[in-house]
Amino acid sequence: MDPVAEYNALLDAIRRQGADARLHMVAFSGGVDSTLVAKAVFDVFPGNSEAVMALSPSVADAMRQSAVDLAARIGIPLRFIETHEYLDPDYVANEGMSCYVCKSSIYDAMEAISASDAALAAGTLLYNGTNAEDAADPTRVGLRAAREHAVRSPLARYAKHEIRQLLRHAGLPNWNAAASPCLRSRLQIGVHATPEHLRRIEAAEQIVRRVYALDGTVDFRVRHLAGDTAMVEIGAPLLDHIDLTRCSDDLQALGFRAVDKRAFRSGSVST
Repeated sequence: MDPVAEYNALLDAIRRQGADARLHMVAFSGGVDSTLVAKAVFDVFPGNSEAVMALSPSVADAMRQSAVDLAARIGIPLRFIETHEYLDPDYVANEGMSCYVCKSSIYDAMEAISASDAALAAGTLLYNGTNAEDAADPTRVGLRAAREHAVRSPLARYAKHEIRQLLRHAGLPNWNAAASPCLRSRLQIGVHATPEHLRRIEAAEQIVRRVYALDGTVDFRVRHLAGDTAMVEIGAPLLDHIDLTRCSDDLQALGFRAVDKRAFRSGSVST
């Protein structure tokens, strides 16, 4: 892939699809995918685009700060919205529909912003960072919410490694950052997505990152499994170097009854 030519093609596609829109709103998390979308949309429509980040217990403070820094680097205005998906029984149950409930709440809130201004209500486009691998994953029920809200996905034809190349070309520093989805994704199916469990996961990952000096490029998670088990997942090359005795007491102090480790695998608890 030629990053220069492909990035220009991405800009052209966004320009064609959004030429008549009055406002361009990017669902923004500070992750690799949404950062590229925010950068591209802002490059095309600098005067009428903004990034929108949803805040709830499923968003780690570190991700919020990263989003602030990245939006400032791009130059795109960043708006925060409060969402309350954690009050929905289907979200809390965590039986496969949590992502749909969460994404629906985000898109509803984004649409409410434009609906408050009659001049914008009929001329607003929503964008997300869905990539080709996401689109092929049947567990990503949040894609249904995107379809229901007519959300545009400019990266739908790109694989993750291609998006990283484009982001590097665009000059953004998180091009090689490890994926960091919402905290709810760390919960095994059936473990309730309560604010308490989400805060526990956030605190656990802060401990693991600090104890083992993990930087932002390392793939790792602390999974919350049934029976209050903390499963530390980390990239295979580092797995043998992780001595759980260094963090077990701290993790158990958070409320975990047991601590174990295994090789990192994206989506390992989604089914």
